[in-house]
Amino acid sequence: MHAIVSRDGRKLAEAGVDAAGGRLRLGLRGGGEEAWLLDEPLERLLTFSEGTPWQTADVSLEDVYVCSSGEEPGLRISAVVNGLLRIKLELTFDDQSLLRLQVSWTNISARTLTDAALGLLLPLPKGEQSKVTIPHMLYNDNPSSDPQRIVPKLGRGHGRGVICEEHRLPIPGVNVEWQEGMESEGTSYCFTLFSVPSCSETEEGTVRYGSLGAIEEENGIVAAALSGVVMFNGEKDVVCTAKSRTDSWRGGYQNLAPGETLAKDYAFDWSHGVRPGRGFREMVRQALHLYDPRGAEPLSTEEIVRLKTNALDGRWRSGGRGEAGYVKFAPEAVPGRAPKHPPHFMYGWTGQGLKLAWCDLTLGLRRGEEQRITKAVQAADFYLHGSRTEVPGLRRGMYDLAEGRWDHFRWNGEEVVPSRALGETIADLADLALLLRGHGREIPAGWTEAVREAADWFRRSRLPSGVYPAAWRTDGTPADSMVTAAGLPCTIALAKAYRVGGDADDLIAAEAGLRSYYEAHAASFDRPFARSTLDARCEDKEAGMYFFLAAYELYTLTGRDEYREWAEIGADWILTFVFHWNPVYDRGTPFRDQNLLAAGWPGVSVQNHHLDVYFPTYELWKFGRMTGRPDYERIGRMSFGAMGQGICTQPGEYGFSRAGEQGEGFFQTNWNGRGHSNTWNPSWVIALVLQNALRFREEEGG
Repeated sequence: MHAIVSRDGRKLAEAGVDAAGGRLRLGLRGGGEEAWLLDEPLERLLTFSEGTPWQTADVSLEDVYVCSSGEEPGLRISAVVNGLLRIKLELTFDDQSLLRLQVSWTNISARTLTDAALGLLLPLPKGEQSKVTIPHMLYNDNPSSDPQRIVPKLGRGHGRGVICEEHRLPIPGVNVEWQEGMESEGTSYCFTLFSVPSCSETEEGTVRYGSLGAIEEENGIVAAALSGVVMFNGEKDVVCTAKSRTDSWRGGYQNLAPGETLAKDYAFDWSHGVRPGRGFREMVRQALHLYDPRGAEPLSTEEIVRLKTNALDGRWRSGGRGEAGYVKFAPEAVPGRAPKHPPHFMYGWTGQGLKLAWCDLTLGLRRGEEQRITKAVQAADFYLHGSRTEVPGLRRGMYDLAEGRWDHFRWNGEEVVPSRALGETIADLADLALLLRGHGREIPAGWTEAVREAADWFRRSRLPSGVYPAAWRTDGTPADSMVTAAGLPCTIALAKAYRVGGDADDLIAAEAGLRSYYEAHAASFDRPFARSTLDARCEDKEAGMYFFLAAYELYTLTGRDEYREWAEIGADWILTFVFHWNPVYDRGTPFRDQNLLAAGWPGVSVQNHHLDVYFPTYELWKFGRMTGRPDYERIGRMSFGAMGQGICTQPGEYGFSRAGEQGEGFFQTNWNGRGHSNTWNPSWVIALVLQNALRFREEEGG
């Protein structure tokens, strides 16, 4: 066997020719012992088929050759596959101990190989507590997803799998972890297959990428890197194209003319001793090194503030019944689009009424513009005076301007108060109060009382599991008892209530709440962060985002290392949703013409495979600066810069008539029209970007 060793001396790669043909082994060295994670005949690691649907049938190899090579120690392998293709593999370790693999397939036959599917299949042990992470797609088989909705699932069935186009993956990789032996005594292992994306383009301008995923087999998980063919929940040639909708797709098949070569680069990473459930962190750790992402930054911070402030001003409404606030939608901002809903205020969720007030208050205090300060105070007062219910602490979340009526959210056919929306809004109210205090201004008494009343509710209203229900009925009873991450903003609101009022019991309750969420989700990731949005009901970025923000908030309050560690876990999980590379779009699409770069943009959920601006860019950057983590600093700032794309800078751009507006969805993949964005513009698209911009500008001394 020819062998190479990583520069740190811990990883081994061996290849050779034996009586059965070629063989490849990947292992670990430590304590004088060697452990092999992969030890397979070459013919089991390769796949090739012609015709539809594609197959993973065994291949036959001839003329197998293995040797050591190069000034950088490496391995070279070549073989003839099924008498039709010459495959060549070159393996070397890089300076980060990633095993780099260059693969080429050349048609050596006299005919064109039609509807070909080829690639790598890496069978990994099933072990105990195996978990698979495919960024933005699959998190331990998405256990919290609604069974009535279509989301990616391995399904734990022989031959079932999820294999998707590379451009659907923020980090193009598949991470598999497993444990050998009993939980208390066994050893945990983690293996990641990365792709280095590359594309080809047809004469018609269609861009084609490879595909990645995993297949469940009887004895383990097979990590698959294929030439473009796909599988969705065990169905070949199927992709998810919108919410709970799939369509057939055969764009991944290849035709190789005689002499034509298909080449591809991959990387492998593996380790042991990783805490079970956290193998995805190894993927994130290597991603910046492997992809070295470069995002767009078309606008300065000051330009983003100016444009988003213009959009903010377009959302202000006041009326004769004392209404004061910011409408969720401004129909006039999208010419020709009839409004689906009457003008209304929404607090938390997609409306973010008090976060918009915080932005107005910040602008007013910074510029000395009393009119903005007055508007922000009026918006908060209107909410507090009108939203009360018969249950102290619970509040209505919407106000219909046309009818002058306060409304509740609706969920499963009944009126509810979502814990997320209420927690967000009370946290924003606390931030408004703290902002006034920080500028030497008096906090209205009603604000302090409202924060106190909500904090009292949050302190006594957790489920027996320790987390908050996704929503409460209007009588205060839980609308559902499922353990979800939806109520994490209530924990943040408690921490901020402590900042406002100084009641130590609020801080104690916030810490207890965060610990319950940690134990429910992050201790093992048997149940990953999920169901932060009422509409998606699945594993989603925003659920992990609020865990990060809660841990970040408590770390800044207490300085405890435990909360720093939890914030890092949350940050790494949400970074699996952030694009670390820039897909190329089909010729003629707006994104191709605009050169939209996906790097830095986060996806949404395992159900909604598009990009949006809902991300804690400032907090991630700030946390990295506080803790000496330049990787967090870098990607937080890159994400903020990237989100300057798609903002209307003058009437007519991106389908908007008002500068500062921006679409809610950017479609980087075949989900809902690759290469386009929408004009759906709920006000959180203003609030999140503007709040981050204002805080970044403060840091920049602007």
